Amino acid sequence: HRHHLSIKEPKQFSISRTHRQAPIARDWSIARKRWVALIACLNTALLGLIIGIYAGEVPAIQYAIVDEHHYTILGNVVLFIGLAITTSIFWPLPLLHGRKPYTLAALVILMPLQFPQAVAVDGSRTPYTPKYRVALLLSRAVAGLVMGFANINFITTLLDLFGSSLQSINPHQELVNVNDVRRHGGGMGIWLGFWTWCFIGSIGVGFCIGAAIISGLDVSWGFWITIILTAFILLLNVFVPEVRRSRYRRSIAEVRTPTELFKRVARGEVRMHLYSSGPRWWFEEVSAGLVLSARMLKQPGFLVLSVYIGWIYGQIVMIIVVSSTSDVDRPSLTGLQLLGALTSRYYRYRPQYVGLCVLAIPVGAFLAIPFQKASIFSRSRQSVPRTDSMTVQKRLTWTSHFFRRAIFMISLPLAGLAYTLASVGPRISAAVPTVFAGLIGFLSNLAIAECNGIIMETYDTSDLQPGMTGRPRRELPEDIRKQRTNYSSFPRVTAAFAVSQSFAFLIAAAATGTGGAIERRLGAQAATAVVAGVLLVLTLLLIVVVTRFKEVQIIPTQRYGTNVLSGPEDEWKPVIIGNPSGTTRRMSILELGGMTRWKEIRRRNRLTGLEDD
Repeated sequence: HRHHLSIKEPKQFSISRTHRQAPIARDWSIARKRWVALIACLNTALLGLIIGIYAGEVPAIQYAIVDEHHYTILGNVVLFIGLAITTSIFWPLPLLHGRKPYTLAALVILMPLQFPQAVAVDGSRTPYTPKYRVALLLSRAVAGLVMGFANINFITTLLDLFGSSLQSINPHQELVNVNDVRRHGGGMGIWLGFWTWCFIGSIGVGFCIGAAIISGLDVSWGFWITIILTAFILLLNVFVPEVRRSRYRRSIAEVRTPTELFKRVARGEVRMHLYSSGPRWWFEEVSAGLVLSARMLKQPGFLVLSVYIGWIYGQIVMIIVVSSTSDVDRPSLTGLQLLGALTSRYYRYRPQYVGLCVLAIPVGAFLAIPFQKASIFSRSRQSVPRTDSMTVQKRLTWTSHFFRRAIFMISLPLAGLAYTLASVGPRISAAVPTVFAGLIGFLSNLAIAECNGIIMETYDTSDLQPGMTGRPRRELPEDIRKQRTNYSSFPRVTAAFAVSQSFAFLIAAAATGTGGAIERRLGAQAATAVVAGVLLVLTLLLIVVVTRFKEVQIIPTQRYGTNVLSGPEDEWKPVIIGNPSGTTRRMSILELGGMTRWKEIRRRNRLTGLEDD
């Protein structure tokens, strides 16, 4: 049974020349790429708004359904758990079927799930009828599972558009190669900062909207507004082109046997990336994704990095949305913890003013967006180095990635401790802890964006893999076209994003479910101190795993100093990156992991058996 049709072409006629295929997403025009990237970021912001609006309405929802046991708080808990389940398990599926079908289907299903929640809180209910609480929590659990299928396409859409490179004009740690596959797409730049704001900052905006609703409107309006926002985002997504069209959902793997070398083409990429064999059924690609995620977690450096990202997200959630109402007789925000508890319980602010105070966090995070542009803080080097070794020389400057990231990471727990000291009540103006909360939002945006940048730098192996089926623009010179033929989905980077986001959702679920009890037992100030203390420990661990301390051989000694690219075609040639002046490179615990690009380079250079890794 054949799945193709063979025809004879007449002379002077060619189907490939007559019918021009649409270019891959990385070769789209700048305006088209920015439009699609904007919609991907708005999709991410919609998820944060859904979380924040519900959190802002929790006290009024408890009052409406007379929730004496605080089951309403579990609404966001089950939502986070649903997001974690689908994000961690099903992230490879869009590589088989495209991203747009999953995004559209998730948004379409999300809208009717808001109706049971709106009906459940529309009017006063008796505490002896549990069906309203069940309808509320069950709808949010299903919404979490559904939105997980959309969430797996948000930041990965940016990868399809801009690639996984953070290289600027004068990149860090290596020399410029305009034909480098990793530079295909132009790099994310400021879009990484904007997506990060949509990931964490939109939660605070949603909380402000929810708090404003319960201050003058019926609580059900929160779900009606969610439906309106979802319908608007759905309409925008209808007009967005698919970033992974059918012809670009296939990958190529080189299979070497004792007698011959041949290429194998198959749908998807994850299973092909691991086993050089494509999936026959969709669940085989999913199982390959689980195997790849497990391999990523076996690396101590990545484990620390992913938990660090998750804890920052959980800290933002705890400061903004964690709520527990001990008094259901008044629909106010008297139980909101941390910043909400401070301004409502101790300063006696009304809900709308509590929301404005919490809005300081997304405002602070928004101010951090421009810092991801390469020209800010001179990620673009002032002087061009001659060799790779000159880019990692032993000196500390503000242009150093390590120095810059260390300052941001250390400042974040210190800002948390400063917020703790300022959270003493009316003796200090409410503006002081609010400003420190905004500083936490600013540093959290920087930290998450930089950590995602570290993931892209460390696990992007697209230039080391066989070429994909995508083709570059015809206007490019022939020598560039030959090198820029890779349209990878960056399986290791995508798996790392899925794992880190799963940790973030699980930690956020734990913070939402237990934050109220911890605050009642320890107090808001002590609870904040515990969160900042844990973050300080994780920060120190992260600095340890990203510090380069070990000299590791990268280039075979017997081939160093020779023309390694010369010789017969069938002769083995080592992989050379940049213009190195030596055979070794200083590496960190993170870079020594088994799935990093440097491990892949050493494996291809036949060095993995020369020393203990």
